Amino acid sequence: MISRRREFKKMNKAGRIKKIPIKDVDSFIDIVANAYPGFKIVSPEEKRKTRRRFRKLLRDQTICHYGLYRDGKLLGGMRTYDFTMNLFSLRILVGGVGLVAVDLLHKKEKVCKDLISAFIALHKKKTPLVALYPFRPDFYRKMGFGYGTKLNEYRIRPSDLPRGNSKQHVRFLLKRDRKAFKECCHRYFLMHHGMFDIKEHELDYFFLHPEAKTVVYKKNKRVSGYLCFVFKKAKDENFLRNNIEIKELIYENRDVLMELLTFMYTQLDQIDRIIWPTQDENVHFLPLDPRDGSENLIPILAHQTNTQGVGIMYRVIDVRGMFKLLKNHIFGHQNCRLRLNVKDSFLKENEGSVIVHFKDGRSSVKNRGDFDVEVYIDISDFSSLILGAVNYKSLFEYGLSDISSERYLDVVHNIFAVDKKPICHTIF
Repeated sequence: MISRRREFKKMNKAGRIKKIPIKDVDSFIDIVANAYPGFKIVSPEEKRKTRRRFRKLLRDQTICHYGLYRDGKLLGGMRTYDFTMNLFSLRILVGGVGLVAVDLLHKKEKVCKDLISAFIALHKKKTPLVALYPFRPDFYRKMGFGYGTKLNEYRIRPSDLPRGNSKQHVRFLLKRDRKAFKECCHRYFLMHHGMFDIKEHELDYFFLHPEAKTVVYKKNKRVSGYLCFVFKKAKDENFLRNNIEIKELIYENRDVLMELLTFMYTQLDQIDRIIWPTQDENVHFLPLDPRDGSENLIPILAHQTNTQGVGIMYRVIDVRGMFKLLKNHIFGHQNCRLRLNVKDSFLKENEGSVIVHFKDGRSSVKNRGDFDVEVYIDISDFSSLILGAVNYKSLFEYGLSDISSERYLDVVHNIFAVDKKPICHTIF
């Protein structure tokens, strides 16, 4: 803890960045309200609700609020998280940051840059990996964050979903299901690369949010999947027509999925579309008709099925540490001595060369020695590559990485190849 504090003070220049005390919470809420008008924190009642949420989050020791002060005045702040992530079946700590907000009077004064620098300093002694959701992807990419798996939004008619033989195990979530529900979330986390383990305050959403409806697949007291959704108006002039907007859908096996899909299918009499955000790239194979209702044609003669966007971004803040953390991971069963040359203009101590020897896919970091091939890459793209959000051949073809010998192109590609891209359901 002492070394962490020393490093933090060193990075934030004489302690200008510190935890936001209770007396300054209202000032931070005002900054957030102005920075994110879409939050609609305007009325005194909304501010009181926001203040209560802040105080509730403060009970979680893995969540903190930090502010940047100049001459004693709060100019901006952020919320930091310690998450547990499934990284190729390895449970690791990942730093997260959200609610980065700057006073409107102090925009373009490097407040955000200083906050992110402090966030990285807070976590670089604990983990080689951090993550965030960007308000502007290009801004954070310049800071070394790489894109994660894209999010796809489908708008599917219930009648186009497969109807299974039964939905007999589908029940509404009840308060007494909390333990079984949490166990289901934890098992899903353990099964999927990229997932963050659920926190208690996230669990509260499913039980306390007045608009959210959650149905679970429950058999023999075990919850094996669930569908959380809200109703949205399909037509303003017709209160009988609605859409279902999925907030989260998880399932442990296809039997669970089929019953949850059957539940959605049977809503066809009053539901126009199922709005389904997912990082699964193959969902268009599931419905009979995957078109989203827009009737848009993409030249030449391709029917629009969904919209896509970049969401979560990752950043490796310690390249050597990342490989050491993954020392037992199998990198494509490859044998290669790789010299990796990483450019990191935002975090200079992370820039440079590292030699990694791969033997039957297992990696070992060397301080010096011979190598077979060199790769040149920016830290943002390396961050996406090592998590499996992008493959190496694509980066090479796009001119985002160079290699000293193309004879090793397949080898390097296979080192970082993954069966499935990382997925993350946690919003922060």
